[in-house]
Parts: sequence; structure tokens; C-alpha cells
Amino acid sequence: MTFPLDLIQAQRDWNLTYAQLERRPAETTRLRVRLKTLSVRLAVHPFWDTAAGRNPSARVALRQRVRELEAVESGLTDMQQQILKCVRAWIADQGEAPTLRQIAEEVGLSSTGSVTYQINRLEELGILARREKGRGVAVRW
Repeated sequence: MTFPLDLIQAQRDWNLTYAQLERRPAETTRLRVRLKTLSVRLAVHPFWDTAAGRNPSARVALRQRVRELEAVESGLTDMQQQILKCVRAWIADQGEAPTLRQIAEEVGLSSTGSVTYQINRLEELGILARREKGRGVAVRW
């Protein structure tokens, strides 16, 4: 099942906030308000109105997919994490993927060949996908 990136990010934020709540009891009020806000964002997301979202197992599948994502991302190198963060931010801000040169400038690499190598590794892990068009990187999750 494929989930929208903003829904995946909302679930990731919820998981992170919940973990912080367990570690920071002094910030309970602020974190509970954030959890409530994230819970509402998750509950009213338009995905749940689609045929795939109405499937009773969809919410469980979302949580499972996010756990898989977190496990894979915990094994990324620092550079791979920087590139992934750059691509996600660029897509969120610009609405399209950055070019290899833009990624290189953003993360401080001197050549697009280095970026290509890292993107190939991220593609092998299933985190990024290549497209045939210009700006040919897409985040899978």
C-alpha cells in the first residue's frame, strides 16, 4: 500500500513526540498538546476517504510502514541522511525535486558524481526512486 508523504511524516512526527513524552515528563503539557494536534492531522487526512484508506488494515499498515522506514533510515550514513533531508525539504518548498547539482551545493559535495553515488545507494534501499524526466529523483517515503 502506498501512503502520501505528508501522512507518513505526520505518523513519524507522532511517533517522535510520543517517544519524547516518555523521556521528558517535565514537558508533558506541551507534548500532549502536540500529540493531540498530530492525532487530529492523522485522523482527518484525505487519504482515509480513498478506497485504500477505507481498508480496515490501512492504519496498521501505515504504522508498520513508518517503523520500517525508521529502521532503514537509522542505518544511513550522515551524507545519505543529509541528501535525503535536502531532497525532502526541496520537494516540500519547491514542489519538485532538486537537480544533482543543487543537491551537491546544498550538502557540500564538490561533484555531481558523488551525489549520483549516494542516490544510487538510497535507491537500492528503496528510499528514493529515479524518474526518466529532468529532476529525476522522487522520495518513496
